[in-house]
Amino acid sequence: MTVEGNGSGVAFITGGGGGIGGATARLLASDGIAVAVADVSPDLADETAATIGADGGRALAVRLDVTDRESVARAVRTVGEELGPVDRLVNAAGIFDWAAMEDIDDDAFEAMFRVHVFGMHAVCRAVVPGMVARGRGAVVNITSIHAIRGQANAVHYASAKGAILSYTKALAREKAPHGVRVNAVAPGPIDTPMLRGGMDEDEAERRFTERVKIIPAGRLGTPGEIASGIAFLLSPSASYLTGHVMTIDGGEVMN
Repeated sequence: MTVEGNGSGVAFITGGGGGIGGATARLLASDGIAVAVADVSPDLADETAATIGADGGRALAVRLDVTDRESVARAVRTVGEELGPVDRLVNAAGIFDWAAMEDIDDDAFEAMFRVHVFGMHAVCRAVVPGMVARGRGAVVNITSIHAIRGQANAVHYASAKGAILSYTKALAREKAPHGVRVNAVAPGPIDTPMLRGGMDEDEAERRFTERVKIIPAGRLGTPGEIASGIAFLLSPSASYLTGHVMTIDGGEVMN
């Protein structure tokens, strides 16, 4: 699949060291896109960038804490100097934990929004004006089907992902006249370290066995399947798509 710019240009991927972000970085790089692998974990960023390099792609590992404006500014500046102007942005950085509503204190609720919403906004503020100035660009934000269907024991996460959904549509309307497309992907349950975080194998098996019962496809998704949707939204094939939310969930929502 060829992405926007016919196999050239620069993609900036937050949370690019692993999971959905890592799979997206590898897929875009395999198509000739220079990829900035931006992650709060330098080890994960380095590992993904090294894998891309070993496969013949071009990648730059960048440490990025999306909750730190200076970190965001520094990362975007470094990528511009090393790889060139960013014309594709994927906001995939995220955190997750299970908790009943009454157990979620203000700090935990705020942390969810700081990473998912404030972090996304900080990166967009640093990257999108350059796209507008050049008259072209594509942004994909990662929301969740939890923003659409709700999710028990994760109201803080679902709320933050709901904000991403609204932000995507608003930014799409604002920047469409300037040649910048903004879309979102809403994954269902994807088998990633973040989904398994905090659970032992027995608990994970129990939760996932119950979850797949309501998924028509009968299984969890893979990071690569989400990456393919992201790549499509960044591609010329999606040139008339903006403000769109693509659910990739094995049929769980069917909205």
